[in-house]
Amino acid sequence: MGLQSTSKNWVKWYRRHLADPLKNFRRQLRRGALHPGLAFSYQGFRRAVECCDWEDAHRRLTPLAMSALKANDLKLLTEMAFSAERLGEHEKSLEWHVAVAERSAKRPESEWTIGDLADATLLVKFMESEKQGLAIGLNMAGYVAEAAAKAGRCSLVVEKRLVPLFQRTIPDIEVVAYPGVPEPKPNESPLVANPLTLKRVLGATPEDIGRRFLPLKSSPEETAELRKRYLGGRDLPLIGISWWSSHFGKDLPSVEDWADYLRMTEAVFVSIQYGDIDADLEILKAAAPGRFVVDDSVDQMKDMDRFASQLGALDSVATISNTGAHLAGAMGIPTSLIRDDWFRRQWPVREDRTPWYPNTRVFGRDDREWSAVFRDIKAAGGDIQR
Repeated sequence: MGLQSTSKNWVKWYRRHLADPLKNFRRQLRRGALHPGLAFSYQGFRRAVECCDWEDAHRRLTPLAMSALKANDLKLLTEMAFSAERLGEHEKSLEWHVAVAERSAKRPESEWTIGDLADATLLVKFMESEKQGLAIGLNMAGYVAEAAAKAGRCSLVVEKRLVPLFQRTIPDIEVVAYPGVPEPKPNESPLVANPLTLKRVLGATPEDIGRRFLPLKSSPEETAELRKRYLGGRDLPLIGISWWSSHFGKDLPSVEDWADYLRMTEAVFVSIQYGDIDADLEILKAAAPGRFVVDDSVDQMKDMDRFASQLGALDSVATISNTGAHLAGAMGIPTSLIRDDWFRRQWPVREDRTPWYPNTRVFGRDDREWSAVFRDIKAAGGDIQR
């Protein structure tokens, strides 16, 4: 059925139930041979996570991270750093990520440290390799703007599809498409920063993060044109939806769950889903006759700036975890983020807000039927629209 075909579901099943558990089992065997106590403590943490006992997981988090640091188990310390973010411990997450970078020699050469930038050139690298995800740095425009204000000159390297978006948002800096770098001036030796550098130097408490939030800006003309076309004179909210992912590590609502949500919500819905989705679209169009928009002129895989204009045209977004969710959050669009119980994504599990995206609300599955999650989203509808 559409994207949720038998072959694709088989690949996801294999990776989720065989390949990934086997990889983790081998890693845990090696850990147990070297540090039995650490392996035992990690099993306790994983049991808490699997039971969705977030308070128990939180209680075990810091002792386990300290043991991983002592044993120089950098894979486990990295996992604890990401776990800390999900459990609301932003400062600990930063501390442990920095420790991993220092011990693995992954900090940038000529890295910016705390100090005066008045006469210096700062090169910020949000993209450092081809393997990086597109979402890295989307939520840090405010950090770049603050660092740029301290520097004599500032340049930013991003994935090529993001250049117009960042240039429009921070017009006083030079934005360059990876793998390019700005042309240096004579005798210029720029200081370098990546997202971790910016957090380490400028701070990453929830207050720091919230104070620096700077929404990414879409093209106002293109956004207005799309909104007018989608509404077609109707006085209804515009809600963008994205419902599917090929990633094996996501537990997703079915397209039928989404169809039920469309039936009970009086709005015009806009597909912000990528991929070969024809069969799914037929189900969703039938659930909201005359109220479901598919815009073939928007292709986020090729033109992220037009995709941003599409998001900017909406009153709100309801989505699973994906790049679109991060972009909507980074643009300040009211967003309902649907979180599963797998503890793989970076969304919070102990609360429903993240300081990185102040207008995003997280709706966790929390061992419930998906229908209950969608009822919560509908009930909160007025609170998560512009």
